[in-house]
Amino acid sequence: MDPLDLPSTDRVLDVVIDTDPLNEVDDQFAIAWALLRPDRLHVQALLAAPWVSDEQIYASTDPTVDAPRHEQATRPAVAPAEGVVRATGELHRLVELTGSSAAVHQGADRFMPGPGQPVESAATEALIALAHQQRTGPLYVVGIACATNIASALLLDPSIAKQICVVWTSAHPTFWPRPTASYNLSLDLPASRVLFDSGVPLVYLPGYYVGEELRTTRAELADHVRGRGPVGDYLWQTWESHWMTRTRRPGFSKVIWDLLNIAYLVEPAWLATDLVDSPVLDNELRWQHPPGRHQIREAYDVDRDAVFGDLFRVLAG
Repeated sequence: MDPLDLPSTDRVLDVVIDTDPLNEVDDQFAIAWALLRPDRLHVQALLAAPWVSDEQIYASTDPTVDAPRHEQATRPAVAPAEGVVRATGELHRLVELTGSSAAVHQGADRFMPGPGQPVESAATEALIALAHQQRTGPLYVVGIACATNIASALLLDPSIAKQICVVWTSAHPTFWPRPTASYNLSLDLPASRVLFDSGVPLVYLPGYYVGEELRTTRAELADHVRGRGPVGDYLWQTWESHWMTRTRRPGFSKVIWDLLNIAYLVEPAWLATDLVDSPVLDNELRWQHPPGRHQIREAYDVDRDAVFGDLFRVLAG
């Protein structure tokens, strides 16, 4: 099986999720959905990724780069070492809530300091070990955070590129002609480049404008998430604590970006994808397309209603 073929719907897929919960609310929704679909996904491990507050990363982004249209919550600054600890604690909480057997591993406490300079951690060690286990088909590595842990594992043991398929969300489509700064991509540029340059099978799910279709409202979540057991109530409380002021504003909707990755694995027909040549990310954060590059799979549309419909169904169950 070619790892870039659409995921099989005839078997349960082996999955690892690399994630930065508490940076945003979308991770918790995506993780809960994945853990509540054991009929489709065998989530073997949850890897905590480093994160910082949005204000920090965007303040440090080159001002000539178009600012991403990212909704920011007001909160104090968080350094990567603190972010990964918070993420680890949140993953343990989600495992307990869902009754999952997934292992939790703490990832890097800093971003890659430069090209070819991996950051070792318990998460990279676990990912490398899981990649080498015998299985039918690839180990799907769901990336819903900066790529520090995944890229570091690939640099520490390049042979795992033959055993895994990375499903990562970030930034704009590869045909986008303008600079493509976004949260997951900008936090660790050397790591982001590893995903496109290493040859690892990569399913690239642009946040703009594909993941951006996955919008919901407070009213919809009140109807279909609140009161739907301990997991639903926790997701609702997390939503309210992050977005309560904004969600009461008429016309407000919120993107639950990271559902995109889980949707691709639960039912690949919900996403429209193509095989394209892997681009190069230049110093101005523009996609370049030199000849002779390997292929990746890229999404260009998603069935928003099918995604939320399945999430709400499993929460109700």
